[in-house]
Amino acid sequence: MVPPITFNSAWGAKMDDLDDLEDFDRPDRLPNLDHWKSVMEFSIEQAALLLAMIDPFDCDNLHLAKVKKLARWKKAHGHALGIISAIRQGLISPVACKGWIEEETSNSYGNPSMERFLRVTRPTDRETEICISNTIITRASLLAWIESERVQVTRPPKPIIKNIPVRTTAVVLAPAPNQSAPLSLPSYTHSSEGLDLVQDAIKHFWATYDHEDVSTAPPKEDILKFLTSRGASGRMSEAVDLILRPFNLRTAHLRNRKVPTREDE
Repeated sequence: MVPPITFNSAWGAKMDDLDDLEDFDRPDRLPNLDHWKSVMEFSIEQAALLLAMIDPFDCDNLHLAKVKKLARWKKAHGHALGIISAIRQGLISPVACKGWIEEETSNSYGNPSMERFLRVTRPTDRETEICISNTIITRASLLAWIESERVQVTRPPKPIIKNIPVRTTAVVLAPAPNQSAPLSLPSYTHSSEGLDLVQDAIKHFWATYDHEDVSTAPPKEDILKFLTSRGASGRMSEAVDLILRPFNLRTAHLRNRKVPTREDE
């Protein structure tokens, strides 16, 4: 299956990427035609030159390409004839079709003569010769004709990719010497009902305590009431409060005031 033809690949390939290839040694380097990518309409002559990868800015007509004996000038002439045939058969619809018409005129002495005039003509009119420099076609119709008729256009050569053998080396790693497992530090844990009450009191009262502001310490009465509601006896509630309350707060005689607790938040 022939891949679709695009001007990016056939007309706009950059040859700079192929200059460093050892096997890319051609007497004629294909030109860079990127500046034609934005052009949407061409004359038949321009399209034929571009399909043969001849820049119309370097050689503006087919006759000059033949005179200079440029590479692929025969291909360019062949593409021009092919485009004219496609226009005649309705495969390419020109934007403007102009042709040469011969008309009989008379000179100053009254002698008849034939002269050629450029006129707008119908693509199917076989009496006129389509002018390749003044007949305009679109990029889209040209590409559609190339793809449908599988026209062989000049393409940049594909880069030659050489298969470089890869050497692999197997490395055998020596087993690591036996190392003794690190000694774990002893862990002391214990739990009881009293310790659970201590944690509850810390969570609900002392979590909001600021050491630099003694007024944020929770009142003893609130802690005793909370612990009693959790099932603690009076002596255990007193012991828990005694353990949690810093020494400087035990004799500070703080006023019995409500302070913010975690439950209030």
